[in-house]
Amino acid sequence: MRTKSNKKFMLLSAIGIFMVVDSHTFTAFNLFGNYIPYNSFFMPMFVFISGYFNKVDSSTKLPAYLWKKIRTLLLPYLGISVVVFGLQWLINFYKHGEVPSYPPGYLLYMLQRVVTIGAPYPLVTPMWFVISLFSVLMVYAVLKKFFFKIWRSYIMFSIFACLSLLVVYLVKNMDPVTLENFLLPLKVLFLLPFIEIGILYREYLEDKHEKLSGGWKVGLLFALFIANVVRSNYLPQAYDIAFDRIDDLSGFSSPYIFTPLISSVIGIAFWLTIVDLVGKPLRESRLVNYISCNTFWIMGFHVAFFNVLNCILMAINENIITIPYFNSESFMESEWYYWEINSNVRSIYVIFGLFGPLILKLLYDKIVLSVVRIKAKDKNRNGL
Repeated sequence: MRTKSNKKFMLLSAIGIFMVVDSHTFTAFNLFGNYIPYNSFFMPMFVFISGYFNKVDSSTKLPAYLWKKIRTLLLPYLGISVVVFGLQWLINFYKHGEVPSYPPGYLLYMLQRVVTIGAPYPLVTPMWFVISLFSVLMVYAVLKKFFFKIWRSYIMFSIFACLSLLVVYLVKNMDPVTLENFLLPLKVLFLLPFIEIGILYREYLEDKHEKLSGGWKVGLLFALFIANVVRSNYLPQAYDIAFDRIDDLSGFSSPYIFTPLISSVIGIAFWLTIVDLVGKPLRESRLVNYISCNTFWIMGFHVAFFNVLNCILMAINENIITIPYFNSESFMESEWYYWEINSNVRSIYVIFGLFGPLILKLLYDKIVLSVVRIKAKDKNRNGL
């Protein structure tokens, strides 16, 4: 198991992926979610983390960088999408009792969704982020490579922030049908400032932030918390925090175009401070490290495991004992159905969505390791 050396960002990414899974169960655990809603910052936070580790400069070889991002982002995206499609086929076969069929042109439809929404079909909807992150990183790399001599992070952040505000203005005023054709470039412009924020934090702010005393960190947390409480409870529109969905750039409910950027910065700063202040006991956790190393698998497989749990419940409900309030018909109609006899049941989905992919990855690692060992033995045998 790879051990991450930057424990603070290891923990931050593990918290972020937990929030992704939790948000897709309509917040079973809801970590400060009533006041720092997940959707107001957590996907920009992943871009911020990528920015923190981004080292693109004038010496960066763009073809090599492109291949690295294809290998680490797009190829895993493709592999997970294919595997989950197989799972979706099996789940639909079980739900409907017949071989699933797809209309003519379905492959073209999926490809179109990849370059717009970012995910080819429902069970991998959260993977939209991979296409957007790849695009953001490549646009940023090209810009910084060619303008490195005049690049000033604060100035570029200001430019990127203005472009992000422009995107919010456009999506609040554009027709949704027209918007669909421009989703990917608009998402890139919306997310670009968070790459630069990550770099600014690494180069100028991290030392200052870490050197704050415990009292100052508590005060910072309180100030950030109050800022969001005021905005979410007292400003003129309900859910004024920022936005609901970035994959299709919808739900920008705030009347102010700057709210998404501000709420994202507040959420990132809040959880960075939490990790600095009280996160040290978790930094040596092997489980947290494994979660952080496998955020990709969790993002790609957790909705599929929600459906696996529903298949188990459906089998029990139809063949063993009636499960109160479990609705097989609703499950058959939607990949996003949850059994909700009470709110606590949603936590079971979180556990399945988090640990199902991790167990699958563990099995995958063991298979790969076994194959490597067999090849090594054969090589040694042949060498002898």
